[in-house]
Amino acid sequence: MAWTKAKMAIVVGAAAILAAGTTTIIVKKVNQSHLSEAQNFYQSAMKHHMAREYEAELIDLNKAIELNPKFADALFSRASLYCAALPMKQRDYSKAATDYSQFLNLKSTDYSGRFNRAFCYEELRQYDNAIADYTTVIEGNTDYSNLIDGKDKSLAMAFHYRGRAYQRYKKDYLKAIADYDEALRLDPKIEMVHQHRGQCYEALKQFDKAKEDFDTEKTR
Repeated sequence: MAWTKAKMAIVVGAAAILAAGTTTIIVKKVNQSHLSEAQNFYQSAMKHHMAREYEAELIDLNKAIELNPKFADALFSRASLYCAALPMKQRDYSKAATDYSQFLNLKSTDYSGRFNRAFCYEELRQYDNAIADYTTVIEGNTDYSNLIDGKDKSLAMAFHYRGRAYQRYKKDYLKAIADYDEALRLDPKIEMVHQHRGQCYEALKQFDKAKEDFDTEKTR
């Protein structure tokens, strides 16, 4: 009797293992199906984007992300819609910042995701967060490999925008000037930096330097 019970236990245990294995296979198939479907929605969204059909693009991106919440490209694209491409009344910088945050959880060294989130933080008046993101772009392990403008020009832009944040929101003109100096060192042809640095010199009553910067900007 004891041996019979033992054999029954073995059979039941084996059946449970087989059932668990079958469930795992089914889950993997379902997940793979979701990923494939999410990719299809993303491709459709990109077609809408090329046609400037941004509301239709948003619908497809929502579906893609619902099927695959870790779809980095879809998160980035939706964030970019919320903060730039959609009509002004439909833009939502809070949603954009949330999507960029999710994206950065997946690709923490991406330049564009962090730079764009900093811009969203500025629009949300979260200036310390914006400066922190620009600083991470400048000082962190940032990936510049996919940028058309290359490292120096992209880094110059980060210095420019952080300097602008120091100037406009913190009224810290010395830090702003230091960032503008670095931006110009990296990209001497960058636009508006002489104008902004001149404004800082003017606020510090260094009028000769301010005039020099304003005159330089006019000749560009």
